[in-house]
Amino acid sequence: MKRALSLDVLRGLSIFGMVLSGTIPFGGALPSWMYHAQCPPPSHAFNPQVAGITWVDLVLPVFIFCMGAAIPLALTKKLENGEGDLNLAKSMVSRFFFLVFFAIYIAHILPHAIGEGLLSFDLLGQQIQGYDLQWLTLIGFALMFPMFRMIKDQKRKRIWRVIGWGGALGLLLVFRLVYGQEFSLHRSNIIILLLANVYLLGAIGWYFTRHSWLARFALFVFWGVVQLCCKYTGFDAVIDGFQPTSWFFLFRMSHYMLLIIPATVVGDLLVDRLKSSADNQKHSGTSHWKHLFFVGVLLLVVWLTTALYQRWMVAVFTVTPIAVGGLYLLVKKHLPQYMVLFTIAAYLIVIGLILEPVEGGIKKDHATASYMLLTSGMALCLLLFFDYVVDHWKESGLVKLLAGAGCNPLMAYVVTTWFMFPFLHVTFLFGIYELLYPFGFPWVGFYRAFALVIGAMSLVYWMAKKKIIWRV
Repeated sequence: MKRALSLDVLRGLSIFGMVLSGTIPFGGALPSWMYHAQCPPPSHAFNPQVAGITWVDLVLPVFIFCMGAAIPLALTKKLENGEGDLNLAKSMVSRFFFLVFFAIYIAHILPHAIGEGLLSFDLLGQQIQGYDLQWLTLIGFALMFPMFRMIKDQKRKRIWRVIGWGGALGLLLVFRLVYGQEFSLHRSNIIILLLANVYLLGAIGWYFTRHSWLARFALFVFWGVVQLCCKYTGFDAVIDGFQPTSWFFLFRMSHYMLLIIPATVVGDLLVDRLKSSADNQKHSGTSHWKHLFFVGVLLLVVWLTTALYQRWMVAVFTVTPIAVGGLYLLVKKHLPQYMVLFTIAAYLIVIGLILEPVEGGIKKDHATASYMLLTSGMALCLLLFFDYVVDHWKESGLVKLLAGAGCNPLMAYVVTTWFMFPFLHVTFLFGIYELLYPFGFPWVGFYRAFALVIGAMSLVYWMAKKKIIWRV
């Protein structure tokens, strides 16, 4: 089955946003809309009373949406290749645990997580503390290639996996014996652990409801009820407090099922579209109306993000239904091939708005139902927009860059923190990087971070071009 290029591009953009949001200057250097709404500057202390979202609060749900839409694409391919139920179950569970161990591994190989450094240098006034720790992180990053690189030849794959995982175990042993690191299954990267949990629940849910959207809707309602019960009973906290399982499964992450289930429905539609020869004609229609619709869905996302952040609630409840209704009439008359997809987005946005005041306003933390539904609808709008972008600028450098990161998400996620920063330290280029953020010029610091992440994504794109892809 062909890849859904627009899905790769959107996934690549979400990863870019995730990495950039963690790299930009903090401490109140930039406006509050450049950070998580519930972690406002200058202290960035978590404040659950703050309602609203920023662009930073969109990047994770967009990525989860892309993962959910990809579930039917990947599992349908396995079913069409003749894999039975047992093999499919083994595939889902193994991917889940590989993601869990990936989350644990990358959390342990960060320089500050290894221990006290043994080597420090001072070059031309630039002090590098823990120089050896930076090298160890780079070694840990390099070991991820034999651990996760896609290799078709099964014999070669087994050899490289033994080298990779054996080297990783040896490295962690060095951390313990030389640096005194306390290894813990409960120390993991929370984002990857979240993705692992949501993937497993989403894949199981899709498998048992793949022949019936009605059953999928019933599953959606079930998880909605579960979220409501957890909110008022604390049931999820009780389960998450059980130490023997909390290192790999956190029940509170199941709340994201309200986001991923609609995404699997979109994935089913993408499967049908990729199989259809009519897909080649998907952009038929009057040209100017087509441009207006796709620009409109992008502006709808921008409007919702801005208005919800600024808390322009009267305008939100007035303008948004008019905008959604206008786009609905536009797609119905001029782009009927997008009718079902936009209808799903419209329902998610409208229902999300209705629920927005119920839990004290939309919030990422702790995630509200309106957050799940609205961001899911907004992610679908972005997917529609990038379908248009891919159709017109498929060969552009930006599309290729984002698609390269999107088809290689594991590498794209870690390359900045686990490779670029340690590389800058061991080569003593970090001093130059620091100079690119002069005091009193926070936006220069932003552009510095932007350039660094672009460089990281370019490296991932080059790797994807060379067929060096990581998979779990």
